[in-house]
Amino acid sequence: MAKSNLKVALTGGIASGKSQVSALLEGHGCFIIDLDVIAREVVEPGTAGLNELIENFGNSILSNDGTLNRKYLRDELFKKGRNRVLIEQVLHPKILQKMKAAMDACTQGIVIVVVPLLVEKNLWQPFDRAIVVDCEVDNQISRLMTREKIDQSKVEAMLLAQASREQRLQLNDHLPTDIIGNNAKIVDLEGKVANLYQKLASLL
Repeated sequence: MAKSNLKVALTGGIASGKSQVSALLEGHGCFIIDLDVIAREVVEPGTAGLNELIENFGNSILSNDGTLNRKYLRDELFKKGRNRVLIEQVLHPKILQKMKAAMDACTQGIVIVVVPLLVEKNLWQPFDRAIVVDCEVDNQISRLMTREKIDQSKVEAMLLAQASREQRLQLNDHLPTDIIGNNAKIVDLEGKVANLYQKLASLL
């Protein structure tokens, strides 16, 4: 019996190209839920998420306009392990609750959920399959240094805080997984994603 929808987790290391791949899939008609977007929504001014962070870290985490200073919070995240645990305890349940509600609302077609920490947090249970956007670590480092305007030591600390490339490539132990290599030109990526979309559509 054909499925009415297909729930697909899209993951990959930081600066691997998840946003590019999700945008291309959206262009093919997939519905996109992005946990990075939800993560920003749960800390908007007036939300319980932001208020709880202020209770734990003080007003120093706010920018002048009252919004969350994400760079400051990220720096706090990498200073102490217990900060990371605290921030995750506050935000992750709220992010996952919004993710589930968004997934439940999508009853037709291919639903792509961009989950950066899929492997780290063992979040594969709600999904039918997964996509791993894979790239060489050297490419991640150079993209991150350019994008975030930070030095290599901070980039390497960010990479160490995530699952390794090898761990992500073992995701197939838990879910049927397609791997998209993203080390070359965007035109190559477009072709790979078009082929992947055809495969996913055939599973509906």
